[in-house]
Amino acid sequence: MSFIERIEQLQAQKRDISDDEKVVFAEAKAKGYTPRYMRALIKLRKKTPSERDEDDAMMELYLASVGMARETPLFRSVSGMGVDVAAREKVIEALKLLAPEDGEITVKAGGGPRMRLWRDKEGVHVEEVRDAPPAPPPSAEPQSEAKRPGKNAPDCTEDQAFELGRVARRNDEPVIANPFAWNDPCRRRWDEGWRDEDGGDGMGPK
Repeated sequence: MSFIERIEQLQAQKRDISDDEKVVFAEAKAKGYTPRYMRALIKLRKKTPSERDEDDAMMELYLASVGMARETPLFRSVSGMGVDVAAREKVIEALKLLAPEDGEITVKAGGGPRMRLWRDKEGVHVEEVRDAPPAPPPSAEPQSEAKRPGKNAPDCTEDQAFELGRVARRNDEPVIANPFAWNDPCRRRWDEGWRDEDGGDGMGPK
């Protein structure tokens, strides 16, 4: 009888707690929140980050397999390569499995670097491919020595050039204010720093 009474007491407490929970959800609903999404959020908060990542990946896979995905997981990950280092690493690992024998895959997304993957007898290899520096635009008049790119370029490393580009954007300088010569690797890094600070490519609205 002691065990039975204890269980009955616990069940009564559960009913009271359930009623209290309904009251909280009702208050939230009255404030404009949707209980259904709150319950989903509470469920997510109980999961570890790795569990959430695995669930998200599997759901994307199943949605894609039945034709319900708005965008395939691989394409969505590739689109994030230019801004998300973690996404880039995941995509590269996935593409290693697709690298053909005696062939190669080249991927570039957004403002990120161009990545080349190829397979040989030793395995799959990955390298960053630098784009050739753009040719100087044609001009009816030659640039003055003072304004010619590289004429007054600072002596710095590529990482320092990246920071100089960010500072230039913060100072509201145009992207064409790049001081480095066309064939100088620092020119590309300065451009990347400017675009990183701006959040765009310097050609128009973000």
